[in-house]
Amino acid sequence: MRMTSQKSSEELKTRTPKRQRGHDRVVVLLEAAAKVFARKGYEAATMTEIAAEARSSIGSLYQFFPTKLLLAEALHVDRLERLEAVLRGMVERSAGISPADGGEAIFDALGAFIEEFPEFPVLATRRDIPKDRKARARAELKELIATVLRQAQPPIADDVDLMSGIVLELLRMVVAVANEPEAAEDRRVVSELRLMLRRRLEEAAAKT
Repeated sequence: MRMTSQKSSEELKTRTPKRQRGHDRVVVLLEAAAKVFARKGYEAATMTEIAAEARSSIGSLYQFFPTKLLLAEALHVDRLERLEAVLRGMVERSAGISPADGGEAIFDALGAFIEEFPEFPVLATRRDIPKDRKARARAELKELIATVLRQAQPPIADDVDLMSGIVLELLRMVVAVANEPEAAEDRRVVSELRLMLRRRLEEAAAKT
């Protein structure tokens, strides 16, 4: 598991395992946290429940992650890196498609990602995310989206910064909807966001 590209000052306070057994233990703890966060939410989840889910002692959990914030941050960074890997793969596959199709592909990728990692919306909507790490993550995701739009046919060049920002904001809204049980049941919300994105990208492509 990589946790290098988006580390914050808070993350440096976690213990870094030096042996494979320690690395394996951290993976188990993170996956247990993912299940508990997805099931109970971030605020309601407790370190005791996470330790129990991992079949670990609370002391072992605190040994690697002294606070719930540090545990959530480590898990969030891991999930962000996985999402960025998905988008990098999309960059390689999306050359030549229309901007609107590229936007929908990004939407589809995020939907599949949330299904695979249901804890991601919980992590992404926390109020205690370190500002510096949040800004870096946003910049990295926005640049990956911009790359997809630049290599579309016709490419979006003049408005690429604006459009990539719009795509990112719509994706943020999808994540927020996924974190609200009542809103998540209304598929029309996501459908409307998808339609808005397609129309806006078609308008931008028509200007080229």
